[in-house]
Amino acid sequence: MNDEPGTDRPTRSNRTLRSLPSRFSPLRLIATILLAVLVVGLIAVVAGWRPSLNPFKERTIDRSSPAVLRSLEDLSAYHAAGAHFEVVVDLEDDTKWIPAALKGERTLFVGVGTVDSTVDFGHLDADAVTVSPDRRSVTIELPNPTLSTPVLDLEHSYVVARQRGALDRVGGLLGGVSSDKALYQKASSKMTDAARTDGQVTELGKKNTTAMLRGLLGALGFTDVRVTYAADRR
Repeated sequence: MNDEPGTDRPTRSNRTLRSLPSRFSPLRLIATILLAVLVVGLIAVVAGWRPSLNPFKERTIDRSSPAVLRSLEDLSAYHAAGAHFEVVVDLEDDTKWIPAALKGERTLFVGVGTVDSTVDFGHLDADAVTVSPDRRSVTIELPNPTLSTPVLDLEHSYVVARQRGALDRVGGLLGGVSSDKALYQKASSKMTDAARTDGQVTELGKKNTTAMLRGLLGALGFTDVRVTYAADRR
C-alpha cells in the first residue's frame, strides 16, 4: 500500500537521531567521566604520585649557574686526626652614648665544626729519611703537626637568638643586610684556640701518622721504622 502524498513517515535516519539522546545521555556522560577520574586516581596511588591541589604552594626554582673551576692546588699535607668542636658565640655590637634599645645588635650563635691535625710532607729534604745499608731499618724526621683551618658544619651551626635596636630593625626593613661573617670568624678562632690549648688532636695526629708510615714501610720490607718529630728533638 503506497503512502499518500503529504503523509509523514519516519525514515531510518530519523529513527537513528531519536535514539542518540538515550544512548549518549548526560547521566551516562557524567558516569564515564567519574569512572575515568577514579581510574586515574587509582593509578596515581599505585605509582606513588600525589598531585597537589593547593594553588598557593611554594616551590624552589634553582637558576644558579654551574661551579667554575678557578685554580688547582697541590696538597701535600696528611690529615692525621680531626677534632670536633661545638662553641657558643655571644657577640654584641653597640654604639657609644646610644642605648642598646635604639642602636645595637646582639647575636647568640652555636658553631659546630672540625679542626684537623696535619703533617706536611711537601718540604721534606733528602736528609729527612735515613735508610740502613741492609734496607731493614729506616728513620724519618717529620715537622710538627699543625692545625688546619676550622671547617664549620653549616648544616648544624645556627643562630639561637638575635636582638636588634629599633634603628637597626628599621634599617633591615629598608634593605639593610646583616652579615654573619663575624660570627663564623669568631667561632673558627675559638675552635682553633681550643684545639691548640687541649693538644689532644696534635698528639693523635703524631700517633696516626707514625702508624700509617710503619704500616706502609713495613709492607715494603722494613722491619724497624722510626718516626721522629721536630718537637721531640728539642
